[in-house]
Amino acid sequence: MSGIAVIYNPDGRPADRGLFDRMMGVIAHRGPDGSGSWIDGAVAIGYQKFCTTPESLRENQPLADPSGRYHLVFDGRVDNRAELTTTLKGRSVLPRDDTDAELVLRTYECFGAETPHRILGDFCMVVWDSARRELFCARDICAVRKLFYYFDGKSFLCGTELVQVLADPRVPRDPNEGAIGEYLSGSLGATEDTLYRHIKRLPSAHSITVGPNGLRMQRYFDLDPRRQVRYRDDREYAEHFGEIFQETIRCRTRVIGPYGIHLSGGLDSTSIVGMAVPMSTAGKVPPFETYSMLFDEPSVDERSYIHETVAMLGLKANYFAPFKLDLPAAIASISRFREFTEYPNGAIWHPVWKTAREKGVRVLLSGTGSDEWMAGSPWFFADLLLAGDWQRLWHRVRTDSRLYGGASGLAPSLKFLLHRAIWPLLPLELRKPIRRLRKTSGLPSFVRAPFAQRHHLWDRVQREPRLPHATFGQVALYNNFVDGWVMHGREITDREIAPYGLEERHPFLDRRLMEFLMAIPDDQRIRDNLPKFVLREAIRGKIPDSICDRRDKAYFSITFVEAFERMGGERLFARMALDEAGIVDRQEFLRVYRHRLADWDNQNLWPLWNTLAAELWYRVAYLNEIPEAAN
Repeated sequence: MSGIAVIYNPDGRPADRGLFDRMMGVIAHRGPDGSGSWIDGAVAIGYQKFCTTPESLRENQPLADPSGRYHLVFDGRVDNRAELTTTLKGRSVLPRDDTDAELVLRTYECFGAETPHRILGDFCMVVWDSARRELFCARDICAVRKLFYYFDGKSFLCGTELVQVLADPRVPRDPNEGAIGEYLSGSLGATEDTLYRHIKRLPSAHSITVGPNGLRMQRYFDLDPRRQVRYRDDREYAEHFGEIFQETIRCRTRVIGPYGIHLSGGLDSTSIVGMAVPMSTAGKVPPFETYSMLFDEPSVDERSYIHETVAMLGLKANYFAPFKLDLPAAIASISRFREFTEYPNGAIWHPVWKTAREKGVRVLLSGTGSDEWMAGSPWFFADLLLAGDWQRLWHRVRTDSRLYGGASGLAPSLKFLLHRAIWPLLPLELRKPIRRLRKTSGLPSFVRAPFAQRHHLWDRVQREPRLPHATFGQVALYNNFVDGWVMHGREITDREIAPYGLEERHPFLDRRLMEFLMAIPDDQRIRDNLPKFVLREAIRGKIPDSICDRRDKAYFSITFVEAFERMGGERLFARMALDEAGIVDRQEFLRVYRHRLADWDNQNLWPLWNTLAAELWYRVAYLNEIPEAAN
């Protein structure tokens, strides 16, 4: 992925060239194919170039329109190129070439702030309008690309990475304690917030306009729950899904040179491979190699599934042992990016990234997004209750209560009915105090109560997005669409893979696919406790049946356990800066730590890791300390 750097002083002061050079310098690794800049008085716009499509080889950014009014930097990929070209020609605007940046710039000439809504693909864009003295910034709807910014009314700084904003020593470094509290809970509802109180991120599907009159933000795209797709049978749903899925893969294989596809033993990545093989044979997409991680730990060992897929499809496969995150690597990541370190289950891919780039690969396809969009909702029982479908409701309650709880009988079924069908119908204002009384507020027990009260954390972590006219199944999808935690994870992956000179693309994160999945009946997403039903039907016969019918999946808890051990275990928490800051109760944290690590295979370890990551960030990035266990 390429990189963007921008300075704009609405008060008219000249842009600081030294600051601009520093902002460009910290993302130099994003520009292996060159860089460009444009400076005019109060405005400085820069671009670090990384080419991943054939057309991008001909791009030179920043790019100006023929009149010189607009200057654009565009990091991304346009998938509806033919549609945009036809639209422009219909308005007598003739693109000067076929590059994505040119299409976007000329579209902006015609449609202004409506432009992001017209683009299909992953992107981040910034346009300077010299006539209005305004800067326009937008980010794709799936948070694949990113943009961080700072604005104090006089100066606006933005860049692809947060550390660029910190290149200005005048930007306050104050911690954002509310965001830290949300992070500890594993629920990031405030999608604009970062770890720094004065630095923001541009949320997905949003744009901002900055000018002499200040900054305004708007959402340019939202999902419409009223749209419905209805067919006669499962076959028709699967066929429609398959057509869209093929197109999302085709769009993401517009590449320079070789590309690769992640292949685990799970349904998601295997489905991409299974769909791509016949497309490659037919000449619709280029040939590819697969990249797989092999684990010795039984809970994550999927090699039998991987080898079965490789044999069935005749794949050219590459195998790797995972990278194991340790304390020096975590501290190095924080020191470089000034954010939380990466996750142990994400860091495993470093050997893949290194070797793929050495083989000339610039693009890797991943199965990211499938879990969020096709796992189905546990609350669709409430939809059945509202619809008065009593027979189906009771059948599903009795079946699923046994599947989830392992017990049969009237009592478990009634408990399941109460939890899955009646509880979601209660108003949020009633559910909040009930959760607090039951001590299920969503906050770990080691978060100090005064800190939680000061930042209203109970309300923040129980925030529920509103989506009028939606079913409960659709609301579950929508929550993933606007979830800050999902956005945060994608940003970390982009940040860590960029230094290798690689770009990940995600066929499941496509607007056309998301709109289709939002519009189909819930039992096409999950049926009889089998998630991703429509995907399984669409891919059947193209991958091994053992994977197509697989109900379980690998969980990477062991990578967290091993990371804790490599980092020193409890010795790392002999002193906690978060305890001294009144955020975490160290003794209670250690109690929870011991309890969960003793039974790690059946426990949620995310609160422990989030606390470790927050502690390391607080000490390394804010207090400028190196934890003793690292010495």
